[in-house]
Parts: sequence; structure tokens; C-alpha cells
Amino acid sequence: MVGPTLQIELSEPVVFLTGTPPQEGGPPITEDTDAPPPQLRGKVVLSLPKATRVKDIMLSLTGVGRTDWPEGIGQNRIEMAEQVPILRLKTSIFRSNTGMPIALGRVPETTRPPPAPLPPSVPGKGAVLTRLDDIGRERSHDVHAALAQSGPRRKQPLKGLLDGLRLPPLPGADAPPPPPPPPPGGAPAAAEWFELRKGLYEYPFSMSLPVDLPATLHADFGHLEYMLKATVYRSGPLAANLTTQQEVTLVQMPDADSSCAADSIVVSRTCEDMLSYMLAISGRSFPIGTHIPVSLKMVPIGKIRVHRITVALEEQTDYYANERRTMRREVPRKWTMLRLAGDAGKPLLPILSDDADPLAASPLLPYIDAAAAQNVAQADAIRVAPLDPNGPWELAMDLCVSMAQQKKVNISCQHPKSNITVSHLLKITIRVERGDAPTPTAPGSVPMAPSESESRRRVVDIVIGVPITLTHSHTSLEWVSLPSYESAQSQPPVHALLPPMDVVHTPLPPATDFVYTRALSESYPATPAEASDPPSFYFATAPAGRPPR
Repeated sequence: MVGPTLQIELSEPVVFLTGTPPQEGGPPITEDTDAPPPQLRGKVVLSLPKATRVKDIMLSLTGVGRTDWPEGIGQNRIEMAEQVPILRLKTSIFRSNTGMPIALGRVPETTRPPPAPLPPSVPGKGAVLTRLDDIGRERSHDVHAALAQSGPRRKQPLKGLLDGLRLPPLPGADAPPPPPPPPPGGAPAAAEWFELRKGLYEYPFSMSLPVDLPATLHADFGHLEYMLKATVYRSGPLAANLTTQQEVTLVQMPDADSSCAADSIVVSRTCEDMLSYMLAISGRSFPIGTHIPVSLKMVPIGKIRVHRITVALEEQTDYYANERRTMRREVPRKWTMLRLAGDAGKPLLPILSDDADPLAASPLLPYIDAAAAQNVAQADAIRVAPLDPNGPWELAMDLCVSMAQQKKVNISCQHPKSNITVSHLLKITIRVERGDAPTPTAPGSVPMAPSESESRRRVVDIVIGVPITLTHSHTSLEWVSLPSYESAQSQPPVHALLPPMDVVHTPLPPATDFVYTRALSESYPATPAEASDPPSFYFATAPAGRPPR
């Protein structure tokens, strides 16, 4: 036999936390009084294969931060954990403030009669049986009449046994008076349980959340998660409660001005007498799954050669416990996002080749073309500059932040209420060689001793570290911005909007809910017009005097 089922369906896959996220050691979060608080919306679906007595349906949201502290190795390993509650919200989606069940919406609010008052429960007589479908359909006197008639029948066997043990009643004794009815207009008494008939019940809910909550985060030795739990309390000694839970993902929305051009990162340095570089990153915050636009301009000082360019993403995770008085820092994790190197024995820059098209065989070709596309006025000079040892050399690259790595890339988190902090650093490493190149030796000949110029050669790695912020993939433009109407709707053909020749002078219909963006007073041409852009809006139904499309 199929039992009752309970499930939670959320309206949105994630809940966005608006406002400027607080930073560790920084000022507290600034709450916008005009902005609405974050809302968790959804519905609880209860499927009953038969009639069931329900006391209440409770919905609770709990947020917990957990930190694991493994100590020792092998047999001496000890698993320790600390769990700190962050949020606790609990509400009833079955009963109202008066204790009565919330209407299921089968009758419109304007026509639904007020619920009938229920009689108060008498000690020793059990709970009052009330069907949820009958609430508001019977008058108070009908309910009392039904209870008065059903009461003696339910107690008939027990009453007969007691009458046999008691003395016969005296003649002329009056029967006990019936209980007085409750005063009209009084507050209805809440029953202990209500009976729900067989069927499918949906209870929508909406919960307001605080604005200073940390976002959901999962790490190797801890997590910060929010669980939504629904519980159906049933009546009866053998009736078990129904419980289900689902994780709720909270996402922190980045600052609206964090990705604009005015907030770009520009690093300009000169490395001794070898290389002068300028690194530009468009933006500071990037959703996971998008690209990081990076521009690199190098100006050689003296005679140098670039052998390798590497771009890596470094993630640093810190775990806190004991009210953030104890910290443990993990070994940083690294992901190589880009690696450019020349052939064996050949430098990456400048490009030294006798071919007719030396850029065709270079791994820098797509990045040189991307830099030339950004600066059309100097595109030819940018494409020819890699062949010149004096530069300048310009590269443009889009670094993909993908979660399809062997290890998961976490989002950046610096919230003061979080037990885990995650920071990211973009590292660009340039391997530069200073000095004259070694003199090549012929095959089979004895190598000669290095000259004075060759002995002065040195190879150094120039490391550029830029801190960035990685946000949830749902904070990208595809999730936080609405598509344009023209891109979301397929445009109808022009001939479908033009009326036939015999109804050209038919007067326009009265105003409807759908209007053109053009003036409705324009008359259509008598001859087929040339193809032009169709209007943004068109009639969903054919007006009078025009054939349906």
C-alpha cells in the first residue's frame, strides 16, 4: 500500500542576498531600508492516499556552520568537529494565529464564508473531530446538533454497562440539561487535529531572511549550509510524523559597481633593467563559469628574451573555530589556466624565424590578434611588434573560470559570520632571460667555454599577483538580467501583418490590450511594401475586419 508522501518545491533554485557584502574586519553591512529583504518562496506538497488526521504542518529553516579538525594520522587520528548555529526560523503553514487551519483556496476569498466556531473540548471526551472540507460550510447550531446526536451513539455501549450497575432512576427525575451553545460571534475554539480527505494538498510559503547572512559554502574540512525542513504532525498512537528536508542555496550578489570599467585592476611595474610591464584586468568580481579579460603589455629594457608565460589561479582557505579565536590555514590549491612556451631552444618573445609568416607557427598568434582587435587604430603595429626585439609586445586573453576542474573551485568568502574564509589570487608568471644567447655548437664538435657575455646571462621569474573575487555562477548576467523582448520573441513575417488588398480601408478596431509601437493611425500601402523591420508588438488575436493569422 502506498503511504503518504511529503516534498518541498522551491520557486527559485537559489536565494539572492542583496546589499554590499560585509568584509572581515571591515564596517558592518549597510541595510537598504527601501530594498525588500530576501525571500524564500516555494510550496509544500502533501499527498494522502486516504483520510488522515493532521495536527499541524511546521516549516523550519536552520543555518549551521561546521568545521572539522582531524588530528593525528593512522591509528592515532582523532576526528573533532565544531558546529555553530547561524539561523533558526520556524513557522506553521497549516494553522493560522487563531489555531484554525489555513484555507486551501478551493473557494475564492470574496465568497468564502467565515469559519464556524467549534465547541470547546470537554476533559475526558477526547478531541473534536472536524473535517477540513466542512469548515465554513455548516452553521454553529448544525455542528452542535450533529455533535449532540453523535455523542450518545458513540457512548452507547459504555452507558448501557453503567446503567446496569446503577440504581434505577427515581420517577419524575429530569434528564440532564444539554450544554449551552457558545455565544454568537465568539472566537472559534481550535481543535486538536483536523481530518484531511484523500487527495493532493499544496501549501505555499514565503519566508523573509535577514540581510546579513553568509552565503552557502562547502569546503574540504567544513561547510556552511541552510536546510529547510517540513514536518507533518499526525494524530494517533501508531501514526508516524512525515518529514522531508531540502538544502537551500544562498548566493551573495556582488556590488553593482564591482565589474565596471572604472573599477578595473591595473598593475604597472619595472623589473630592474630587464622588463617593464602593465597588466590590466577588466573588473574585480567574476562569476564562476565566465571569462576574466586580461591585457598584458611588455616593454623590454635592454636585450631580453621571454621563454614562458603562465597564468594560474590560487585558492587560499582558512578554517575558524572556538568563536574565531583558532584558525587553521590549508595549503593553497592551484589551477593552471594558461601556459604559453616556445619550442625547444627558441624564445617565446621576440619571435625569431626566417619563415614567410613567422606568426603562423607561434602560440601567441590568437592573443596577438585579440590585442589588435581591441585597438583597431594600431592593429598593424601590434601584429608586427612581436618580431621586433625592442617591442612593445601586447597580448589580450580571456581566462575561463570553469568548474570542470579535477577539484572544485569555491566562491570567495570574507563574511565575518562565516567559519570559513576563501580568497583567490590570480598569478601571472613571466620567465625572462637577460644577456646574450649562447653560441650554438655544430653537431659532433666539442662545446666551447662560455664567453664573458654568456656568463652574465640570468633567468628570472617575474610573478604578478592580483587578488580577485569569484562569485556563484548564478550571479552572471544570464541570471540577474532580463532578456530583451526582441531577442526573446521570434519576429513574425512582414506579410502576415499586412491586410489583404480588399480590406485596406477598413477602419481600425477599438483599443485593445495589445498595441503597436507605431502609430495606429498609419494606413497600410495599397501595394506590397518592401521588407522592413516588423513592429515590436503585434495583435495576438485578429481584429474585426482582418482575416485571422
